[in-house]
Amino acid sequence: MTRVLNFNRLLFTTILSFVSFLDVTTTYAQTKGLKEDDFAMFADEMDSAPKTKTGQPALPAIVKEDPKIKIERLKTDIKANPKNLKLIIDLAETYYEDKQFENTTTLLWKQVDKLDRNGLLLLARAHQQKKEASDMIRVLNILIGKDAKNYEAQSLLGDAQVMQKRPKEAMEAYKASIEINAKYEPPYLGIVKIYEGRTPPNLYELRILFQDMVDNIGPRPEYLTRLCEINFKDGAFETAIAKCKEAIQKDSSIAENYVYQALSEKASEQVESATKKLKFTADKFPKSELAQYSYAKNLEEQKNFVDAFKYYQVATVADAKSSRSWLGLATSAFEIRKYDVALEAYKKACKFDHKLAVNFRKAATSLKMSRNSEWAGRYDQAAEICSF
Repeated sequence: MTRVLNFNRLLFTTILSFVSFLDVTTTYAQTKGLKEDDFAMFADEMDSAPKTKTGQPALPAIVKEDPKIKIERLKTDIKANPKNLKLIIDLAETYYEDKQFENTTTLLWKQVDKLDRNGLLLLARAHQQKKEASDMIRVLNILIGKDAKNYEAQSLLGDAQVMQKRPKEAMEAYKASIEINAKYEPPYLGIVKIYEGRTPPNLYELRILFQDMVDNIGPRPEYLTRLCEINFKDGAFETAIAKCKEAIQKDSSIAENYVYQALSEKASEQVESATKKLKFTADKFPKSELAQYSYAKNLEEQKNFVDAFKYYQVATVADAKSSRSWLGLATSAFEIRKYDVALEAYKKACKFDHKLAVNFRKAATSLKMSRNSEWAGRYDQAAEICSF
């Protein structure tokens, strides 16, 4: 009897395993036949839980202590242990975070002989926030005296020299920082400001500098975008086209790269291709004043004033303070005899650039020559106001 029961139990287990296998196999076959789109209905559920970059559920955010509460807590702790330098530095950092730069410098100078690299850098940055270049230099000289290879100190020294309007000394400090650590970005940006501050900007040096940033730091979209623009403005159109294409491949959301590629093609007599690209860019980036203005200007040069007028209108919405776009709107409106719109646009353009009064007067003269005395008078009067 026992043998029969054991046999039946064995038979039942075997049958159950077989049925389970069939069920799993059938489910797998059905799932295998599904297309990717068939899972779309589950997308929300699959993505509902926050994930980290590794795909694991994100940890709860750590609540940051309010700086003012932290300051009072640290003051209490320091009173109990006045020689604890770590607490003092922590308090100084919290003062800095709370933009209490005067308290930061006062506290750190009392401990200046005990400060390490980070403490001295914090003191220098606090003086930078207070626009105190001399004190910055004093602190940085202490740090550089301890460690001549401190690239952050050299870069901050360059910033202090710029504040003192000593560009030559600033350049030396920035270059020293780069020589120590070619991957540190701030000194490059400091040199960029110096070159851009010259009249005219030193495009040749800027081009070399941004290429160095690409080579040393990496092909970041902002570096490639600047190379695209600089090469165009410097007349290196073939290089500009190549750099603009590279920038677009890196980040397709930056309007300037499309514009400067198209303008470089136009300068290289690839007019048809350039026109198509300018239109594409203007339509793709309605909030870019540069994109709208560039295509409108191209239309205006082709005497297509009606369409130019439309794109200039969008350009003034994209940037309501752009004198060039207001002037373009004024001239295109004037050509299609929308004298009321043109008059207001001329006024707007003049508001942001009084030098455009000459364009106002040319319009008034044109009206006089066509014997349109009513509008000529209104334009003359507005042009006089524009001159002041």
